[in-house]
Amino acid sequence: MRDSVFRDLVQTPVYPAILGLLCGLVGFRIGWRLALAWVLPLSQGAMGALAFAAAWRGGGAAHGAIAVGGWTVGSTLAALVYFLTSPGLVDRRVLRAAAYRAEMLAWLSDGRGFAARPLATARRHLWELGAYLAAALVSGNVLGLVMGAVLLNFMNAWVASLLRAARRPSVVLLLGWNVWSVVRVAAYAVLGTAAAAPLAAWIGRPAAGGLVGDLLLWGLAGVAADLALKLGLSGATGRALAAAVDLRALALNRSSGDLDLPDLDDADVDAPDED
Repeated sequence: MRDSVFRDLVQTPVYPAILGLLCGLVGFRIGWRLALAWVLPLSQGAMGALAFAAAWRGGGAAHGAIAVGGWTVGSTLAALVYFLTSPGLVDRRVLRAAAYRAEMLAWLSDGRGFAARPLATARRHLWELGAYLAAALVSGNVLGLVMGAVLLNFMNAWVASLLRAARRPSVVLLLGWNVWSVVRVAAYAVLGTAAAAPLAAWIGRPAAGGLVGDLLLWGLAGVAADLALKLGLSGATGRALAAAVDLRALALNRSSGDLDLPDLDDADVDAPDED
């Protein structure tokens, strides 16, 4: 009876979602404790791959995609706890955290958004998409998950910085995870699943007929939506976020209420200290 209930649970979307969530939490926790920037995404990717493979084995490609979604949520929840409580460690333990914060500070400061340079933005998106798909294709999505962990970590580090520097936290909670980035993460989760299909078929775990094509279409539609939303909304979103945070505190990855914050009237917030 108990075995029957477990088998039934494995066939529902709840199982891969919970499995992915737990693997996301554990993978981040292990990687953070090891205290090496390059180890963190490897630990997360390994646990994500475990969830992905188990979910695919139990329910096929669709369950694999759901597991990646749960892993993304678990990784984000774990990351925010540590990023908010240990800000001094973030730049040392998270790849590209300081560099990405500098890029985003420039975005908030110029008030124009990425629509001011659409071709450069589109080229960068296409290059990153090609690299991600190639990595996922040759590794059954394992390397795709490692790359996804790097992306998640520096994005979540940025959101934690925004929350610390917030003057209006409700605005930051609404806009900190901007809509185009959320769409992009979802699209990459779907595309990584589709890219794993050839290797899965080779080892005897083929995806259901037609599903891979559907995943590719949905994923590519998400990538296109990501770019369109970024070009169309980044100006207004950036201005709203800039008005909701203390840019001086944000440049130093500090709290807006920090009484010891130095006078930065003459500082350049586009080039924060990256020590």
